[in-house]
Amino acid sequence: MKVLIIGENNSNSLETIYKKNFINLNCKLVKIIPLLKPKNFLFKKILNFNEKYLYFIYCLIQNYLLIKKIKKEKNVFDLIIIFNGYFLSKNSIIKIKSKSRQSFINIQTDNIFQKKNILKKNLRYFDKIYVWSKYLQKEIFQKLRIKKKKILYLPFAFDQFLSRKKNIKKINNNILFYGSWDKVREKQLKKINSKNLIIFGNGWEKADKNFKKKYKIKKEIVGKKLSLEISKSLVCLNIFRAQAKNLINMRSFEVIGYGGSLLSEYSSEQYYFFKNYSNINYFRDIKDINNIYKKILVKKNKLLKYREINLKKIKYHDYFNRAKFILNNEKIYLNK
Repeated sequence: MKVLIIGENNSNSLETIYKKNFINLNCKLVKIIPLLKPKNFLFKKILNFNEKYLYFIYCLIQNYLLIKKIKKEKNVFDLIIIFNGYFLSKNSIIKIKSKSRQSFINIQTDNIFQKKNILKKNLRYFDKIYVWSKYLQKEIFQKLRIKKKKILYLPFAFDQFLSRKKNIKKINNNILFYGSWDKVREKQLKKINSKNLIIFGNGWEKADKNFKKKYKIKKEIVGKKLSLEISKSLVCLNIFRAQAKNLINMRSFEVIGYGGSLLSEYSSEQYYFFKNYSNINYFRDIKDINNIYKKILVKKNKLLKYREINLKKIKYHDYFNRAKFILNNEKIYLNK
């Protein structure tokens, strides 16, 4: 099977993780066509302005440049996958589809109802849509009136290549938070005792001066370094962004899959998914974290045992199995 992926093409992107797993599943050719990331500063500025204020023009530019890349592609693929693609027009979908022998699918990794997009009215033109949340799966069916059988549930997962046994014998006493800065996150994290919290991520230089003085902040970490930090930390903090409130997110799978302990904002969908897992701590109000932390600290010696139990349970929720699920579905589809 030949597979084309349209999306981000950096070493830590979800698209690259899927590419590695499709190769492991013996796909003959797996190629990524990256979405536009202009190097020219002026062009980047123009594009950012259009995305913010003149979204229709932004979409026209993105569609034009993507189709230009597609036309240059000499291969014809069995399966074409686009991640999100919120700027895609009906015309572009049809043109990209012509490069596929059989199936053109969309993988949603965000919330289409909260992101600025023109894809909502064009989503029906894909052969299948894979969605990370059961709630969103239902919402797409009801609001966009797309056939139920075309919308499949594909939860997030963890990268098994980063989940090697690390033999961590000593866990530190840190609450680990990793993620980019925004004002909402800064306001939330202010409520946690600064002695217990360590932050990794981009953009935290924009935080308030007093916040930066008080809290321990480090640069973004990814890949093996992130996996190691997760397994070394007492707990990893999971705060939902607006688009995932009361749903489920990628971080939950990463923390458990990389041998960490999860301290998560409560979500009914997440709670249901992980209800058989050991020692996941939830909070409804971030102010409660300081008291929850004290209780976790008391049972620190039990954490390694709980982590081993969770690792056994989550082993089938890696991206190898997610890629396998897609290929199995598409093979069934191809044979019809």
